[in-house]
Amino acid sequence: MKPILVALLLGLVLFFSGCTQHQESPAESAAVVAKTATEEWKADGAVGESEYSHSMLLQSPARQGYSGGEMIVSWRNDNENLYLAMNGSTDGWLAIGFEPLEWMKNADIIIASVQEGKAVALDEYCTGNYGPHLEDKMLGGTDDISEFAGSQKDGQTVIELQRKLDTGDKFDKQFSPGQTISMIWALSDRSDPGFKHNVAYGEAIMTLSGEQTAPAGAAAATISQREKDGLLFIWEEEKTARDLYASLFERYDDPIFSDLARSEQSHMDQARAIIDEYGLAIPGKDEQGVFENQTLQKIHDELLARGLQSHEEALQVAATFEEISIMDLKKELDSSQVEDAKTMYQGLLAGSRKHLRSYVSDLEDLNIKYDPQYLDRDEFEGIVRTN
Repeated sequence: MKPILVALLLGLVLFFSGCTQHQESPAESAAVVAKTATEEWKADGAVGESEYSHSMLLQSPARQGYSGGEMIVSWRNDNENLYLAMNGSTDGWLAIGFEPLEWMKNADIIIASVQEGKAVALDEYCTGNYGPHLEDKMLGGTDDISEFAGSQKDGQTVIELQRKLDTGDKFDKQFSPGQTISMIWALSDRSDPGFKHNVAYGEAIMTLSGEQTAPAGAAAATISQREKDGLLFIWEEEKTARDLYASLFERYDDPIFSDLARSEQSHMDQARAIIDEYGLAIPGKDEQGVFENQTLQKIHDELLARGLQSHEEALQVAATFEEISIMDLKKELDSSQVEDAKTMYQGLLAGSRKHLRSYVSDLEDLNIKYDPQYLDRDEFEGIVRTN
């Protein structure tokens, strides 16, 4: 049994004694397809079959205020530049945001559209949780989208663009080969970037090519039994988070739970891509609230029972589970020698840290101070107080 999870079970009664008193499908695909890019990159608004080395399909279902849609993000990079394509189910604008602190805050945003047959691509930065996002030039930065083009047909908009990995602009995130990047995405049915996204939105993880990235299809024999067990455990732990948040959303109809349930599904997809690569079998069936690992089963059931007592307690439960997830991901990251698994763990760790910030922020909005239950105080403060 995982020692962190044992500690959680032993501490649940003590922790909760001090707490303040329509199910939506969480499915959101973000499995990454990797291949060798053999075509020359061109900014022409047409994505070639072998023009990019990575691609992923992002989907978000219809929900209140959103019609639902999908976007395929494709990318490749060398040591200096990132080449990116967005193909979305809209006649309006498409956007991605790199490395947000919480929700949209501090995200390096690219918002693009095709207007009267001409592509428009804006280099922006978001200063608040939900906006505003302004062009870098308006904030004293620079426009660093060096080349772009787009096309539009039958309700699909395609944008291709290029930017440097390190632009030198303080309003752009700095990237390096092999880096794992957390991102958010959105679609609108209007081409004017001043209009809010109303088709779809979500988050995902992208990993740049580089020396740190292991080749796809590495032999299963290179992974130890300890590492196999770790991969399967993390997949089921992400499932625990997804199922817990989905149930809490059903009870309280708070969008944070549905949004982060979708994010956890994305995390499961990231882990499953590595699991499939090494020919491993997913534990049990992907049935909500049912787990093969009995420690996770007990934790899910106990946390859900506590979380259903009040909205405030539900947010505390979710924050606590993110602490546990962070600790387990760090443990697997330190134990693994498999580079593609380590890259995946790094991405999931970035996501869990962001989720913890979000839950703690929502509790603070309710004038509830959340104290860390398992993380060291300094580490916790470093995560939630990051600027």
